[in-house]
Amino acid sequence: MATTATPDDTLPEATGNKARLARVYAEALLAAATKSQLADTVGEELASVADGILKPNPGIVAFFNSAAVGRNAKLPILEQAFKDVGASELFKKFLGVLNQNNRLGLLRDISATYHTLRDMQGNRVRVKVRTASELNDAQIDSLRSTLATTLNQEPMLQITVDPELLGGLVVQIGDRVYDTSVKSRLETLRTHLMTSGSHVL
Repeated sequence: MATTATPDDTLPEATGNKARLARVYAEALLAAATKSQLADTVGEELASVADGILKPNPGIVAFFNSAAVGRNAKLPILEQAFKDVGASELFKKFLGVLNQNNRLGLLRDISATYHTLRDMQGNRVRVKVRTASELNDAQIDSLRSTLATTLNQEPMLQITVDPELLGGLVVQIGDRVYDTSVKSRLETLRTHLMTSGSHVL
């Protein structure tokens, strides 16, 4: 199934001071990356670390967040981790800044905020789509075209297959959900019949 790759977005939104700090760092990184024409590259590097390393390894997150481990102890581990992976100098310097300020624990929040800002910069919107069966390329292109016309933005599709829907699809854009699935229509019909005093379903 052809889909547009997107960073993981299962991370709950940061709030309060944590959210403000994440936005400050994300905005600074995006400004520097845009100036260096590395905005997409840095975004991929952030997503790779946040989703490929930190999400499945809570021990690393705990290590980054630990006040008992000084920045001098964390620095060589960071340098070794990115020594041979071809990370951009900008990204490695950014990690050094986070370490210097004891903010490595914000990396996943910074990544989520960075991609939100990058989407706004590029007039893009992330769209979650659940379908009863796998869509072919033509169907995906048609869906993307329809959404682009409706939203006046470039949709970044994240498509998953959910056989329980029976048919149709569910589209989620931020907090908005558009449910055209067969399952939803059956549940609506069932509710209507029960309210009317019929127990056919």
